[in-house]
Amino acid sequence: MRAEQCRIGGLSQFAAEVHTSASTEQLIACAAASALAQLVGDSVTICRMDHAHARMLVIHNAGELADCEQPWPSAHTYPASEVPHVRQTITSPPSPWTGSVDDVETALGDRELLRKLGKEHALAVAVLFGDTVWGEMYVTRSPGRDSFDTLDVDVATTMAGLLSAGLSRLELLQEMSLLAHTDALTGVPNRRAADEWFDQRLSAPEPFPPVTVILCDINGLKPVNDQMGHPAGDQLIRQVADHLVASAGGLAGATVARVGGDEFVVLLAGVTTAEVQQLVQILVDIDIPYAAGLAVGAATTTRRPAGSTSARGAASALLRLADAAQYQHKQTSRVDTETLSTAAPPISVLLPSGWTHLTDRVFAEWDVNEDRGVLRRLSVVAHQVALVFGAASWWISHQEGAMLTESMGCLLRPRTAELLPLDLTAGEQFDVDDYPASKVALDGGSYYATLTEGEDSERALVARMGYVSALAAGDRDRGGTGWLVELMGDTATSSGWFVARPLLRALVHLAVTGAQSPPHR
Repeated sequence: MRAEQCRIGGLSQFAAEVHTSASTEQLIACAAASALAQLVGDSVTICRMDHAHARMLVIHNAGELADCEQPWPSAHTYPASEVPHVRQTITSPPSPWTGSVDDVETALGDRELLRKLGKEHALAVAVLFGDTVWGEMYVTRSPGRDSFDTLDVDVATTMAGLLSAGLSRLELLQEMSLLAHTDALTGVPNRRAADEWFDQRLSAPEPFPPVTVILCDINGLKPVNDQMGHPAGDQLIRQVADHLVASAGGLAGATVARVGGDEFVVLLAGVTTAEVQQLVQILVDIDIPYAAGLAVGAATTTRRPAGSTSARGAASALLRLADAAQYQHKQTSRVDTETLSTAAPPISVLLPSGWTHLTDRVFAEWDVNEDRGVLRRLSVVAHQVALVFGAASWWISHQEGAMLTESMGCLLRPRTAELLPLDLTAGEQFDVDDYPASKVALDGGSYYATLTEGEDSERALVARMGYVSALAAGDRDRGGTGWLVELMGDTATSSGWFVARPLLRALVHLAVTGAQSPPHR
């Protein structure tokens, strides 16, 4: 009675393991260990049936193994016909089997297998998957042990049923995971899969192998939907997905994902610049029905852009850079495969109203304020220039050794949430050597950067902060400390505000050099 209670407890424990196993291998290992314990076996083998070729594939051996057995053999198969009992365990309906070396009713092939394994008794039960035989569990006992009885058969059948339930559960989880990471319309990975791809690669220690994103939009999808119906639009989307997969298939590890209605990304890791350039040109030249074509933009990095501390933030910045290059392609219908972005289109500059009195307002505010320190004077300059040209925010930093430290900032307009902006705070530091244009500005220079123009590091910072452009100027005070004023622009900022560059440079110079004394007019 006590032995039966122990078996019931063991089966309960195995049932719990069935529902917590994270992989097929873990589940099979638990089943083998439980079979050895509950059936008092000396060895156990779990095989999978290859119905197409009528062969048994040995998955796992456990217990006292013969010299010819390995715990997890890589390619151990044998014809099902070589082991007579298999016909009984895999026929419909399958039934348990027991046999012994000295039992004349045991088929010769089964007795030969027992001798080969150095065992005397065996018990085999089928493992089902739905209505199909998945494989079998084969348990043995050594010479001198009792043969398997009816209770052993009942326990083994119960264990095989639990193993079958576990396999079905893992298959369902795998299908659910596949569905969760697959775009239903095209069959390619979806945004969730792309996010996990970024997480894996952009979390690696820097510098990591080049990570490239190629952003592709379908031109003219809306007219196709409006004029020919959504089934035609869906068919176009599927054709584009097929084209992208075929085009990128030659690059090792390339992943194509649909991340929006008409938006796809091609994700590449460890690919050379030349290979990226070639693929970009191939994608631009793809012949798509209805003369739709693709708008293409690409960006590559070996570090998390602009000091991004998370893979998610780095992915957002990288996608913004690719989006900017794609926007230029849409505007000019050209892709510069040397830089993976196009030159900015000509801009008609319209100066904002009120700019002619900007200097007067700055001087007036300096005069009425008792604080004549550098930081206060620069904040007046930054705020007035930002208001006139519609900048979205401004920031003031000073140099401390090799580091650039944020001193003060002002957010004039909220940023779009999905851009995952970098929120600067007073005291935050950046290595000056990582930002060449800023380093030059600290010595009395200036810079203008957009998502597609300027130094790579400053462009990355613009993207990381959730903006589209930056205007900056700096200078050194009498003690040699470098000061930098940076104004960030969004899509609402005047498109021609780069004309303020010399004016900002002059006002910053006056603010820094005239600190602690009335400014010279």
